[in-house]
Amino acid sequence: MKSFTAQLSDRQKLLSKALETLSTLEPVLPDSLEGETILSIDSMHLRYYAPQKPTSKAPLLICYALVNRPYILDLEPSRSLIRDLLATGQPIYLIDWGYPASTDRHIGLDDYITDYLHSAVEAVKAHSKQTQCDLLGVCQGGVFSLCYAQLEPQNIRRLITLVTPVDTEVKNFTLSQMIRQVDIATLVRAQGNISGEMLNQLYASLKPLALGLHKQLNLAQNLRNPDQARTFLRMEHWLNDSPDLTGRGAVEFAQQFFQQNGLMNGSLEIGGQKIDLSELKQPILNAFGSSDHLVPPASSKGLKSLVTTCESYNELELKGGHIGAFISSRTRGELVKAITDFLK
Repeated sequence: MKSFTAQLSDRQKLLSKALETLSTLEPVLPDSLEGETILSIDSMHLRYYAPQKPTSKAPLLICYALVNRPYILDLEPSRSLIRDLLATGQPIYLIDWGYPASTDRHIGLDDYITDYLHSAVEAVKAHSKQTQCDLLGVCQGGVFSLCYAQLEPQNIRRLITLVTPVDTEVKNFTLSQMIRQVDIATLVRAQGNISGEMLNQLYASLKPLALGLHKQLNLAQNLRNPDQARTFLRMEHWLNDSPDLTGRGAVEFAQQFFQQNGLMNGSLEIGGQKIDLSELKQPILNAFGSSDHLVPPASSKGLKSLVTTCESYNELELKGGHIGAFISSRTRGELVKAITDFLK
């Protein structure tokens, strides 16, 4: 075993190498595809990505969560679920929710699902000249997608949920337990919207050692060479680029979804209609991370007990965490193949 002096020397060499790497780098930002904007409503933008060699006519619409930016799906060429799907010939449409303004505090779940998401689906259908589209929802976007597919079943051919929470009362769902203890309504009355900075602090508190002390101790290790440093800095940029949550939307999602376990109990109400997932008929692919600390696999698996009349239900467990499940090179290939086979 190395002496403390030797370990300290190794640490100093790593730090020196990291500083040398950083000194040679240009400003690093996410290296994402542009996409063609085909619809803009308020802060929401719908972007289209065309494959070089289309093999499918059925368009795939991706609905990401409100709480982070969707370019994590296309962080850089070597870490891009979108580019991998495009390479299979799949036309891709992506909802970018943007950054809500302080004046958007009264936008709620009805607006996001029955207005913005519905408008995006209609725009995809018109742009692709198809009568239906396939829908892929990620995390909170998966909850939105489940609700929409039940409300507007004629518009959705097949449904994919990715790292999506469903049952909020399962064991070890730390985020859900925390939200159940917070009076979100009082917080919103005081602040208007929920700030992205506060949300980042909440997520970091779920794994304080891994996302705090260990991350700082391993910082030099993550900056050993330019390519590795670029990926690390892009991830850090994304992690800190968190939009605010609209006040009304935050209250409704916290109360109806988390605190009342609305999907499991059938009490979640959108647009004046109760969401009953037993009415879903579309084939479903439900993918989740085996070591997801944000959305435990058991929460995602809760979907199976609800969709009792769908045409087919398929589960895919990916070896990774909440983000690693779809960005890691170890799992992304497996996920892309599963999605491609499912859509065919």
